[in-house]
Amino acid sequence: MGVSDCPWQASSRIDGTLPPSDDTLARAALTFTVDSADALMFATLKGAPDAWSVLSAVYCSAPWSPHAHDGLHCLAVRQLESWFAAGTARWGCRVDGRAMGAFRKSLSGWHGRLYRLFEQLGATTMGVDHMPWRLDDHTGGVPMPPAFAQPLLEAATGHGRFWIIGPDSPWWPRQIDDLPIRKNWAAPLCLWGMGYAPALQACDRPLAIVGSRGVNDYGRTVAHHLARHVAADGHTVVSGGAMGTDAAAHWGAIHARGQMGAAAGATVAVFAGGLTHIGPRSNQLLFDAIVDTGGILLSELFPGTIPQAHRFLLRNRIIAALASTVVIAQARQRSGALNTATWASELNREIYAVPGDITTAGNSGCNRLIADGKAQLLASYESVEDICHSPHAPAYPDTARSDTAGTVGQQARTQSSDTQKCSPSDGLQERILNALGNQAMRLEDLHQTLMHDDATTPAVQDILTALGLLELDGMVEHTAGGFKRATGSG
Repeated sequence: MGVSDCPWQASSRIDGTLPPSDDTLARAALTFTVDSADALMFATLKGAPDAWSVLSAVYCSAPWSPHAHDGLHCLAVRQLESWFAAGTARWGCRVDGRAMGAFRKSLSGWHGRLYRLFEQLGATTMGVDHMPWRLDDHTGGVPMPPAFAQPLLEAATGHGRFWIIGPDSPWWPRQIDDLPIRKNWAAPLCLWGMGYAPALQACDRPLAIVGSRGVNDYGRTVAHHLARHVAADGHTVVSGGAMGTDAAAHWGAIHARGQMGAAAGATVAVFAGGLTHIGPRSNQLLFDAIVDTGGILLSELFPGTIPQAHRFLLRNRIIAALASTVVIAQARQRSGALNTATWASELNREIYAVPGDITTAGNSGCNRLIADGKAQLLASYESVEDICHSPHAPAYPDTARSDTAGTVGQQARTQSSDTQKCSPSDGLQERILNALGNQAMRLEDLHQTLMHDDATTPAVQDILTALGLLELDGMVEHTAGGFKRATGSG
């Protein structure tokens, strides 16, 4: 199967052009309102009939709302307090005066941020007829008013650049629902993405690979080859999109994808800011390749949200929750990767760490995890059967699971004839190095050069994959003007 035949090429959207539900849109607005993972909002939603009811009640209870000086304002506050108490009890916690005081203080902050959202949207105010929480049985299905819903949809999707899913979506990854059970932090209210959303359901037990940004060749090699073998067996690879270990893992999965097409697992990068602030910029080639090969760029935050330091730690909980197994490829004693391991432990995920030379500080975190019994020792990056479930074909729409799933991984290792059709190797890296010089060359110009070098014309995606591997090896640099040979690469 060539990459052009893969199902994700049909559409980068979820399943066509279906818009998000009112509940998902309301969750997007509430995400803007809380501005971060918020257990108090999560508890309120847990006690309420739906997110649109909560959003409309927060609106009515705001001091700047047209309802601030009528009886509806006080009713809305009491309704929110009631939902918070009910949801907290369902969560297994007790609501006392201190907890209710914290809720009221948070509600005041929600009001301020909701006001900023209304200003940003330029939306008209909502009338009483559009308040679903006022219904006694909540079965009236009061829709979100178009004057608010349309500008909210435009802002929340970046004018169509991103998709949004909520818990009512068939692509919602149910494993992240473990988060509120295991720790006093909320699960995401909704998820934003770029790429092929069904990839979130393509593997029952994804594998996460994380580690230091300043990884050395040893850790980079382990992360890359492990991801490549894992994806070759059909499993999804999850990481954080950062430089170093994360990039090596993502490129490994992309390499398998380039060789096998839809028979290989995709890769998912989870970000600590809104999708308008994905980074680092030096990884833009990687991000493009993730989307182009049917993977996903994922965030729990409204577009425009800046990736502040505390959000990276919260991002790690999503990486751990999405996976059934987490591998720490290389980490120092104080590392964000160890924070991911802590989340994985809280969520009862399997944890593996890569052992390393004790004279190298970059290995100390992994060695300590193993010594303390907090992680199992990863003995090999080639034999992945011990850390993954059985090989399988990714469960994409219109792609049935193979009755002989155990042969999927073997396909990658034997290089079937279909694999050869879309392999980015076979001398392509050498051809690219021969074509590049010390001056930056745009991808389009590089493609044109390779079309006329008396060899087989490669697909653009194969060129991207080969460039990524060369960049990973320090042979190529990606600059604002294009690609060029790295200094010292010959």
